[in-house]
Amino acid sequence: MMIRIAAVDDEMHVLERFERMVLGIKELELCGLFETAEQLLSYLKEHPLDAVFLDIEMPDVNGLQLSEQILDLNETIDIIFVTAFNQYAVEAFELQAMDYIMKPLTEERLGKTVKRLLKNKSTVGRPRKPFIQCFGDFEVFLNGDALVWKNSKAKEVLAFLIHKNGVPVNWEKIADAVWPDYNSEKAQTNFHATTYLLRKRLADAGISQILESGRGNYRVVTDQVKCELYQLNELIKGYQIKREEDFRLLERLKQRGYMEASGYAWAHSRAAELDEMCKMIIKNLKKIYK
Repeated sequence: MMIRIAAVDDEMHVLERFERMVLGIKELELCGLFETAEQLLSYLKEHPLDAVFLDIEMPDVNGLQLSEQILDLNETIDIIFVTAFNQYAVEAFELQAMDYIMKPLTEERLGKTVKRLLKNKSTVGRPRKPFIQCFGDFEVFLNGDALVWKNSKAKEVLAFLIHKNGVPVNWEKIADAVWPDYNSEKAQTNFHATTYLLRKRLADAGISQILESGRGNYRVVTDQVKCELYQLNELIKGYQIKREEDFRLLERLKQRGYMEASGYAWAHSRAAELDEMCKMIIKNLKKIYK
């Protein structure tokens, strides 16, 4: 499997060093080294690429701005930022960057990026839809196995976005819910660090497509997941609770509660609403099917 790549940096010695490193990696096909954004964009209009390695601070255009222009031409290209400045990391990942590498680039660090590129390419065209369990414990399942989370707050941020049903939410509201006792500065620091870990966990699992962000807002792409809560919402909306599996869904909610075992305080009011709704529906159905 070959991955077609290019690199943009205003310093030629950096590009030459990158070229030497890449030539030793059989899975990469280096298609171009460019000193300006204009050169790369011109090339892209005529030639397909799988990934682009971008410097951020360049004289003609900022690398973050360039990445948006690249994605306008081809939204499937993976963007990898290679920079000497760490203050752009949050904004880079908001732009859906695949990776963010600090200079000087090393062969070991490049190797990790190549593994991620290969994994991304192997799943192109067949993105996996995770199953989201909301009744009882909040869990994310892939192929029947629950995702393991090293960071519980990253899991909670995802749970909160699932809870919001695909509606974009700004970082302040997410931070207020997940870190209610923190001051604004500490909550912001924790939010950005946690969001980075969440993105990394989703990318490692091959399901990064379920999360979108832009201009400080975050949302779950609802048609990219299978979710108990969303299934229930659709059934209630169409009042089509007729199949055996529909009754089982109601029973699971009744027995386990909405995210009850996870102990998320922000879920309590919704849990109470769903509990009342569930009892009412079951009561009405019993009357119908007496």
